[in-house]
Amino acid sequence: MDWRDLQTFLATAEAGSTQAAAQDLGLDQSTVSRRIAAFEKRMGQRFFDRLPSGLELTSAGSVMLETARRVESEIHALERRVIGDSPDLEGEVRLSAPPLYLADYLGTVLHQFNQRYPDVHIDLDVSMGEANLTKREADIAVRGSNTPPDHLIGRRVATLHVTLYAAAEIADQGLDLPWIGWGDPGELEDWATHRGLSIARRIWRADTPDAQLHLARRGMGIAILPCSIGDLDPGLKRICGDQSWPSREIWVLTHRDLIAAPRIRTLFNFLADGLREQADLIEGRRPA
Repeated sequence: MDWRDLQTFLATAEAGSTQAAAQDLGLDQSTVSRRIAAFEKRMGQRFFDRLPSGLELTSAGSVMLETARRVESEIHALERRVIGDSPDLEGEVRLSAPPLYLADYLGTVLHQFNQRYPDVHIDLDVSMGEANLTKREADIAVRGSNTPPDHLIGRRVATLHVTLYAAAEIADQGLDLPWIGWGDPGELEDWATHRGLSIARRIWRADTPDAQLHLARRGMGIAILPCSIGDLDPGLKRICGDQSWPSREIWVLTHRDLIAAPRIRTLFNFLADGLREQADLIEGRRPA
C-alpha cells in the first residue's frame, strides 16, 4: 500500500470532497480523483459513495479511515523521533508565525539567530492558520493563545496588548472617526462597549490585520492594532493615550519529541529569549 494513497484518501475523507482535499494537498482536483479511483480499484473496495451533496464514506471507507489515521499518527511520530535524535546544529527548521503581529521584532530576532547560527536554515511559514505541530506542518510556532495545547512544550513570551490608532494627521478627532472593524455584525460593538468606548460613526470592515493597518494609514478611521505594530509606525498615532488592552498571550511552542534536536532547541530558546526582551513593546509600555 502506497502512503500517498492513504494521504490522499485521508485528506478526502476529512475534507468531504476531492476539491477541498486538493487544496489541502496542493494538488489539482483531477489528480486527487484519479488517485482515489485507482486506490479503490487496487484495494477492490469502494470507499466513497458519490452523492449529489458530496462524498460519503462507505462502511469500508470508515474502517479505512480509522486505519489511515493510525498510520499517519505513527509516521509523524517516527519522523519527530528521528529529527529529535539528530545531534547536529545544522539543517532546516520549519517555523510558523502569524503575519503582521510579529513582523518587525520577529524579523530582528531571526536576523540575529542567522548571524550566530548560519548552518541552521529556517523555512518560515507566515499565515493566519495554526500549523499542526503533531503532523510536522511546523517544528516551532510563534502563536497567540491563552490556552496552548498540553501536548506541546512552550515558553510564554508576553501578553499582546492592543489599542486604538488612526492616521497621525486625523488622530485628534478621536472617537468621532469611523471605525475599522472585523468579524460578525455586533462583534466590534461588543468589544468597544466592554471597554467603555463608544462607536460614533459607521464601521469599515476588514478581517485581516494587514488590511486594517493599511486602511488606518490611509486615514480611513480607527483601527484596533497591536501596540508593537502601531507604536512603531510613524504614520499612526494612538487615540487613547497610554491606555491599552490585553489580547492574547504569545507563546513559542514545539513538540516534545523535537526539543532534543539541537537546531530546534537552540532556535526555540533563542526565539523565546529574544521576543521576551521585546516585552515592553509587545505589552504597550512605550518609552517615556
